[in-house]
Amino acid sequence: MELPAKTNTHSSDSLKKLHPSWIGFKLFNSIKGFIMFCLFIALLLDYSSNTILSMRGLIILGAFVLFKIVSTILEWKHFNYSIDNKELFIEKGRFITMKRHFSIDNIQGIKQNSSLFHRLTGLTSLSIDIGSSERDSAIKLEMITMSEAEQIKQKLSRRSINVPVQEEINDDVHPIHSDTKTHYEVDTKEILIASLTSLSLLFFIFLLHSIYSELSQYFAIEVYVDRVLEYFQSSTTMLVIGISLLIFLSLVYGFLKTYIQYGGFKITSDANRIYVEKGLADKTYFSVPKNKVQALSINSGFIHKMLDITTVKLISSTDTDDEEMKASNILFPFIKRKKAHLLIPEVLPSFKVSKDLTSVPRISILVKILRTIYAWLLAPALIYYFFPSSWYVAVLLAVMVLSSQVFNGIFNGYTLDGSFLQFKKGAIITRTFIMKQEKIERLQLSETFIQRKLGLASLKITIRSMPTKEIVIHDVPVKIAYLCQSWFIEKKEGASSLTI
Repeated sequence: MELPAKTNTHSSDSLKKLHPSWIGFKLFNSIKGFIMFCLFIALLLDYSSNTILSMRGLIILGAFVLFKIVSTILEWKHFNYSIDNKELFIEKGRFITMKRHFSIDNIQGIKQNSSLFHRLTGLTSLSIDIGSSERDSAIKLEMITMSEAEQIKQKLSRRSINVPVQEEINDDVHPIHSDTKTHYEVDTKEILIASLTSLSLLFFIFLLHSIYSELSQYFAIEVYVDRVLEYFQSSTTMLVIGISLLIFLSLVYGFLKTYIQYGGFKITSDANRIYVEKGLADKTYFSVPKNKVQALSINSGFIHKMLDITTVKLISSTDTDDEEMKASNILFPFIKRKKAHLLIPEVLPSFKVSKDLTSVPRISILVKILRTIYAWLLAPALIYYFFPSSWYVAVLLAVMVLSSQVFNGIFNGYTLDGSFLQFKKGAIITRTFIMKQEKIERLQLSETFIQRKLGLASLKITIRSMPTKEIVIHDVPVKIAYLCQSWFIEKKEGASSLTI
């Protein structure tokens, strides 16, 4: 919680600044992002004669760079911070400065990042979750010394035992925990399978086209590219070889990208925390308190299901909207489904995965179809009315929506087993939620007119996180919905042993 504005009691001697190399780090990221955006626009709009390297592009780039240099220097100059035993003080701004005070007791967590750039400069970065419901829910100290980071973590740990600390570490700094058990280490085969689920082919083609578009403005490479294309188009055999080579190179690109990101992925735990290590170029380490895990989400996309792999995510009370603080949400980025079912209870003994789910009634298909009438009837009708030549798009949309609702009615399922409620939704893309009775904040039951006539109901379950996570379960039997409601109410009197 942010403290009310007050007179700054922090002396100038106690205020600290980011390392001056932050200016270069910030400018590099800003200019790199701007150039990539311009390249994307040039490719999207086919501006073959007006690229970022043209005179107009250079003028725009020069003006942008000048503005970023001035604003970045001012931002660094005005950014000051201080931490004592009571509060965290932040002063920041470019042209207008703002001072903020945060109580140490309300800080939810810390994440330490050491990217390749940080490791080369001997610095590190801290993201401090301030426990705010606002969009800017984390304070980032992006360029500080390792010793300063350690001092901050020690101060916060002394004030709040439950502050979860997450770190990205160097090769020569490895955390040591007593009584830890190794549960999972990724192997090359799993990384290869995971790389097949990415859109590496599309990204690889986009990358090649971007490079060609820019180089062709200044070098006569069109002749050589045309010769290569003519060579592979000379026969059907060569065309097949060319396409195969392109696919092979894109797969290599996808594998290397996945390997750099998830190579060395390892999960260990002790009695209180889960520890995760991953990455090669940017080596990452973070920990998650087990008592902060509120629920689990097991997700599988279409390609994931074909390869029988899944992603396991944690829903915890330390979740935030900040992207950097969400790193600990993913427990297994890609893993075989059977293996995940075995490892989840091992890593989190307080959770269990039920394989036997009760399917929702088949009559729920009718409710699902009526609920999505705007998608399979109204939207296709509007497409056909305004764009009659695109009638096939309207038909395809209607078929896709109708078939998805039919499959949802067939494959959706639920179970209430002791202190756990588990629900599976989706068909092509499936999501399974595992929720503990004691972690559910609110459970609401609702019935539409059609549901009431068919003996069905919907449940809205609220899980404590930041922001609050709401999970909606549609079209379960009304008797089961009331049973779940009673099960939730009874949690104050002790864990229920209801099983359905």
